[in-house]
Parts: sequence; C-alpha cells; structure tokens
Amino acid sequence: MIAGYSPMVQALLGTLFTWGLTAAGAALVFVFSSGQKRILDGSLGFAAGVMLAASYWSLLAPAIDMAEDSGKYGAFAFLPVAVGFTLGAAFVYAADLAMPLLVSHSSPAHSSLHTSGAP
Repeated sequence: MIAGYSPMVQALLGTLFTWGLTAAGAALVFVFSSGQKRILDGSLGFAAGVMLAASYWSLLAPAIDMAEDSGKYGAFAFLPVAVGFTLGAAFVYAADLAMPLLVSHSSPAHSSLHTSGAP
C-alpha cells in the first residue's frame, strides 16, 4: 500500500504500472529483428518460467495449504490440487491440438481470396 493515497488512486497507479511494464515488454518486438531466434527462444523460456513460478506461488501453494487446513485429505492434501493441475494441463494440450482443426474450417469467402491471386 502507498501511504496517503486512496484505494482508488492506488488501484489506478498499480494498473498503470503493470500496463507500462507490459507495453515495455511488448515494445521489444520493435528493438530485435526477427532473425535473432536465440533472443526469441530465451524470451519465451523466461516468460514460461515466470508464468510457471507465478502459477505455483500464487495458485498451487495456497491451494495445497487450504487442502491441508481442511483436514479432509490427511497426508494426501496435494492430491486434489495435483488432479486439478493435471486436468488444466490436459485441457490446454487438447485445445492446442484442436486449434489447427478449427482454423482449417475457415469461411469459403476468406479462403477464396487467397486462391484467386488477389492481393
């Protein structure tokens, strides 16, 4: 919390700060050329690591703590969280497999533009 500011101003500042960092990260596209594959690979790996850490520390660890505090699962308090995480991963994987199928069924008007040779 920022002392001396109302919650509305704090929320606005927090939103603008996170937006600014996101915009700065996205602006790196203009700095690096598309030929620098190693930088792109490193950036994607870094982003994946940040998201994995965020999902653990902000979602999975508190969920395990809640399952332990409930007392229902005993030594297997991690199990409901692990099942939910696995189901989420399976859903993302299935969506990744389904995307090419959904794209291939695009509208005929859209695909005819590409086959007619028109720019």
